[in-house]
Amino acid sequence: MERHPYRPGLSGIVATETEISQTQEGLTYRGYPIDELARGAAFIEVAYLLLHGELPSHEQLADFQTLLIETGSLPQPVMVAVQAIPPHIDMMEVIRSGVSLLAHFDPQMEYGVFQSEVSNAQYLLAMLPQLIAYRYHQVRGSRLIEPNFHHSYAGSFWYMLKGDEPTQLEEEAFNAALIINADYGLSPSTFAARVVASTGSPLYSAVCSAIGSINGQLHCSCGTGVLDVLQEAMQSGNAEEWVCQEITKGRRVLGFENSHHKPRDPRSAVLKSYCVQLADALGQNEMENAADTIEEIMGKIQKVHPRVEWYASRLLHYLGFEPELFTPIFSVSRLIGWVAHIIEQSENNHLYQPLSRYVGMDQRKYKPLPLRS
Repeated sequence: MERHPYRPGLSGIVATETEISQTQEGLTYRGYPIDELARGAAFIEVAYLLLHGELPSHEQLADFQTLLIETGSLPQPVMVAVQAIPPHIDMMEVIRSGVSLLAHFDPQMEYGVFQSEVSNAQYLLAMLPQLIAYRYHQVRGSRLIEPNFHHSYAGSFWYMLKGDEPTQLEEEAFNAALIINADYGLSPSTFAARVVASTGSPLYSAVCSAIGSINGQLHCSCGTGVLDVLQEAMQSGNAEEWVCQEITKGRRVLGFENSHHKPRDPRSAVLKSYCVQLADALGQNEMENAADTIEEIMGKIQKVHPRVEWYASRLLHYLGFEPELFTPIFSVSRLIGWVAHIIEQSENNHLYQPLSRYVGMDQRKYKPLPLRS
C-alpha cells in the first residue's frame, strides 16, 4: 500500500470535523432536518442557528433583526466604486470586489483588527443584498430601491430587487430557497473559506475566496444552463423525444448528476414542491411538465438523479428573477454557512497542508546559458 495514497480533488478524504451540517443521512443544520426548517422557519432564524448553534428565542430574534435594521445603507464610497466598474463585468466579479471593499467600512473593525466574526456576519448579511440590488439597478439605469429590513429577510431582499411586495406563496418559496442553500457540508466554496481561515486570515478574505469559488462553472448550485435545457425541450414540441435523442447522441443533460452512484439530493423534495405550486399559480405548467418528463427519462435510462439546480433554477425563474441573479442570490444564502464554518475553523484551527505528488522530470544537471543550444 502506498504511504500517501493519491485521491484527486481529495475525494473521499475527511478533512475536518464539523457541528454545522451533515449530508450523509439527509441534510441537517445543527441537527434540524432541512425540510422542517425550510417549511417552518424564517431565513433569519436559520442564520442565527448556524451562527450560534441554537434556534433563537423571540427576544434573541428581535435583537438580531434590530442589528440588521440599524446597520444602515451601503457606504457611499462602495457605491462610487461599483459605479466605476464597467457594466459588462460579471455580477459575481462585482460582488467579490464589493465585499472586499465593505471590509474597510465594517464598524466592527478597530485599529485594523476585526473584533467579532459574528458581528462581521451580521454586517455582511445586511450589506450583501444591498450590494447586489444596487449593482442590478445601476447597470439597468432603473430606480434604486432603499433597503427595508422591517419585512422578513426574504421579503426585504425581494423588495430591494423588484420594488414590490411578494405574494405569500412567493415569499415562502423564496425564503425556502435561501434556507435550502445556506450550507451543504464541505462544498468547494466552504472548503476554500476554511482553508483561507486556517491561515489566520481575516473573515473577509475567507469570504472573498468562497465567492470566487462559486463563480466557477462546476460549483454553483443555481446553474442557468437548466433553463436552456428546458427551453430547448419545450421548443422541440416533445420533451420525451428530445431527451431520448440527447442520450442517444451521448450529450450531457445539464442539471443531472454524472454518476448513478450519487444519491438523490436531500434538498430536492422541498424545492420541487414549491416548483409545482408556483408553476400552477403562475401558469408555468408547460415547463414543469417538461421537467418532470426529462427527470423521469433520465432516471429510467441513465439511472441518475437531478442536481439541486434542476429545481432551484426553475424556482427562481418562476419567481421572476433573471438568470444573472441566480448565483448572486445563492451567495446571499450561502454567506451565513461560510461564516459559520470560518468561525468553527478559527475556534479549533488546524492549518490545511495536503501533500502533492511530483510527476515532473527526474533530477537533472543545470547547464549555463552559453552551453544551451
